[in-house]
Amino acid sequence: MNMESISNGLSDYVDNISSIGTELGPMAVKAMILLVIVLLLVKYLGKFVSKVLVMVGMPERRAAYSVTMLHILVLIVGALVVLNLVGFPGALLFRIVMIIIMITIASYIITKPYLPRLPFKKGDIVKQGESMGIVDAITVMHTRIRTFDGKMIYIPNHKVMNDPVTNSSARPNRRVIIDFFIPYHEDVEKAKEVVGTILKEDERILEKPAPRVVIAKFTPDYMEMQARFWVVRKHALVSRWDLNAKIKARFDEEGIAMAAPRLEITSHPGP
Repeated sequence: MNMESISNGLSDYVDNISSIGTELGPMAVKAMILLVIVLLLVKYLGKFVSKVLVMVGMPERRAAYSVTMLHILVLIVGALVVLNLVGFPGALLFRIVMIIIMITIASYIITKPYLPRLPFKKGDIVKQGESMGIVDAITVMHTRIRTFDGKMIYIPNHKVMNDPVTNSSARPNRRVIIDFFIPYHEDVEKAKEVVGTILKEDERILEKPAPRVVIAKFTPDYMEMQARFWVVRKHALVSRWDLNAKIKARFDEEGIAMAAPRLEITSHPGP
């Protein structure tokens, strides 16, 4: 093999590569541009669709799953369109897309009754373990809770599903209990009447179940009493603060003394 044949062979090889590049170059550029457009569409369309689904009442976690499926579908369709640009048969692409869509819909319908659901939604007040606050966001992987002192806590959803969760927003009404302590020498019936009147005067307190003032427990030094009543959930915390102040002020007006819980420590002389 002489140098002339080698040179001719290399020249033919370069010409073949050049012709292939000339033919496929524009298609590759179009495919790259389309791929970038698909990725941008997935990013911004997902945020928009998620907001719309939550606004129309879909739970945030389900909306997150729906957006994830939309991302996957758009990426698959985009990839198939790119393949079509580089010469993949269009009819076959259409069949593949239809099969994927039908499988996705069928899978969702079949598995929907068995998909676990988180026991809360965005905006609920929940307690999970030592963490308590308002559900700020729900994603496929974790739940974000905003505590009342301004912290953000991220809890993996698998932990939420496996551990006890207290949802304070699940019911429209809340029962509030106010504890106060009365010495034995005070008039218990008068104390109950005063507190009962305060409860009746407060418009936030629901008539049913009826509010009650009871003796919850006897101790050696005082009676532990409770005012029990129901309010709409949003009034639960503020009503406790307000009524604590009203009970204290009314007791002072009526001359009713309140006892303070105390712990007595008795020391015995040594032997």
